[in-house]
Amino acid sequence: MTKGIRIFDKKNEFERFSLSDFLKEIHNGQLLHWSILFLDVFGSLGEEISVPVFEQHIIKSEKGFFITWNDLNELANKIDQLIAIILIGCRDKNLLERFEDSQEMYETCNIVIEMVDSYFWEVFSKDHNLIDRLAAKFKDIEFLETNFQKKFKTED
Repeated sequence: MTKGIRIFDKKNEFERFSLSDFLKEIHNGQLLHWSILFLDVFGSLGEEISVPVFEQHIIKSEKGFFITWNDLNELANKIDQLIAIILIGCRDKNLLERFEDSQEMYETCNIVIEMVDSYFWEVFSKDHNLIDRLAAKFKDIEFLETNFQKKFKTED
């Protein structure tokens, strides 16, 4: 069963927390296979690749950009300003894909981390301890069910 959390913590209208802050809370990250499905950032990723080229590579990749846990942490430390990201982690590499349905992605992957338009973070995980750690660490939170988007649509 997957649990979810939305985190609104801000300071001066900007997110106070970085991707690195979330990755630090994942105690078993090296046991998962990771894929970046979407990325929008400002900054420099180093001399090897420019941000626009890297973002296009991610967008054009069939199953997202596969990345190791160590490389993901390195990347997170290079990002100056994160606008949006969709990052998934699965124990089974064969489950990494671009999902048509967000609910299916939340329920299939071991961890899903999303930053939405520099506005809030959403984390879904089968590791309930991770969600509990995030709830204890951040102040302005809301717990989510994996089908929260469908509930939104039916209420309109």
